[in-house]
This record gives sequence, C-alpha cells and structure tokens, in this order.
Amino acid sequence: MPVAIKIKRFETLGDVPNTSELVDGEIAVNIADKKIYVRDGSTVVEMTADLSSVAEDIIPDGNGTRSLGSVAKRWKDLFLAGDTINLGGALISSDGTGQVSVSATGVTLPTESKDEDGNRLAVQGTGPAGQVIRKVPFFTAAGGLNTINKNFEFNSTIDNRTAFGDSHTFTLANGSDIANADVTLFQF
Repeated sequence: MPVAIKIKRFETLGDVPNTSELVDGEIAVNIADKKIYVRDGSTVVEMTADLSSVAEDIIPDGNGTRSLGSVAKRWKDLFLAGDTINLGGALISSDGTGQVSVSATGVTLPTESKDEDGNRLAVQGTGPAGQVIRKVPFFTAAGGLNTINKNFEFNSTIDNRTAFGDSHTFTLANGSDIANADVTLFQF
C-alpha cells in the first residue's frame, strides 16, 4: 500500500522548521539552503548533502564498489594528513620532507623511464658486478618479430670492462672466458 508523504516548502535562507510545523510523515525542503528536514520523534533532523564540512568517515556501501571521480571528471588535488596511501596493498609513504618511498617489494616503472631532467634511469645487470647495462632484445626466425627469444645485456658505458653482459661469461672461440682486459667485442 503506497504511503503519502507531504512536503512543506520553506524559501527563506536559514529558515529551519520546528516540531510544530512538521508532523510524522512530512518532509520539509528549504529551497534557499538546498536542505531537507524530517521529523524524528520530538526533533527535526536536517538531512543535508553538504560536503563542504564532513564530520564523519565516508565509507562506501561495499568493498571496491564506488569511485572517487571518473576518467572525465577528476579531482584537482588530494591533501592528506596521514603519511601512507594504501593503493591495492602497495604502500606509498612520505616522511613529511618530500621524500616518498614505496613498499619493500618496490615499484615497476615503464621501460625507458626518465628522471625529471630527461635522463633515462639506469638498469643494473644480472651478474655479480652490478654494472649498468642496456638490454637489447634478440629475435629468432622461429619466434618471429613479436616474441623476444633472449634479452642481451650490453655494457652501457665506454670503459675498460667487457661490453657483452654484466656477468662476464662470454666464451671466446678458443674456449677461454673473456676478461675485462680483453678487447671490447660490442659497444654502442
């Protein structure tokens, strides 16, 4: 059975209905303030959607069900008092001085990432020497041009070290291993 709801309209700024003006089952709307009031027993309760001063936690009705902003309508700035953002389980923290750290498992940056001056970030080789390398993909006829067969690691700087790989395990035709004192095989 449908219930009839009576709405009272107030048009003066700041005009709040009192309990004698509102009975159970009635809703009051203040057009000037854009506020809604309902009677709850012996008091009139303001039902506002004023988000300029929120006095409680804002919690969605389910886990992972609501968004804050959208692709087309983004929030401008985010100001937080805490020192950590939990982003899908990854922790992004600040010590308050502008230094930002990412949880112990680290962060994955896109290939060819650069610093603020436009310098490409260095990549450390897989060998024990830990020298800076440049990865160069190698393709085979069997894998085609879409499947990398192997990534070669080349020394990224011109110096007196071998250029082929950080682990220095390149074997010469005579069966001996190449050493840092030997001639550079590859350089770019």
